[in-house]
Amino acid sequence: SIAPRVIGATGTRTTLIVGGLLQAVATLSLVALGETSSSMWLLLAATFAGGIGNMLVIVGFMVTATTGLPDHEQGMATGLATMTQQIGITMGTPIMSAIAAAHTDIHAGITTAVIVNTAIVVVGILTTVLFLRTERSS
Repeated sequence: SIAPRVIGATGTRTTLIVGGLLQAVATLSLVALGETSSSMWLLLAATFAGGIGNMLVIVGFMVTATTGLPDHEQGMATGLATMTQQIGITMGTPIMSAIAAAHTDIHAGITTAVIVNTAIVVVGILTTVLFLRTERSS
């Protein structure tokens, strides 16, 4: 996988930020999708790029959640981190669907949902930037 290499080269904080930025840009680019099949290339490219960003964030998140813990706490930390991700997935899809369905114009609804999704990713990036400290060398 590419994520461990990126983490090894840049650290988890940078991986989380870069992955989040990639995911946010890819998600926001979906606003440019048209209503015809000619937009398929953008959908495929954005989905691919967003998937890479998401993978970087997921792996970076797991490494951050478990690094520095004693062996006997690793299972609990992994379980809590996985549960957090599952709650996000479980809630994210219906919330984005509700936002999209709240509009009478489906294209406007989808655009709004994409913008809200992008904003949520940006909040995650800002949280990382503001609260995740870098390792200090001794």
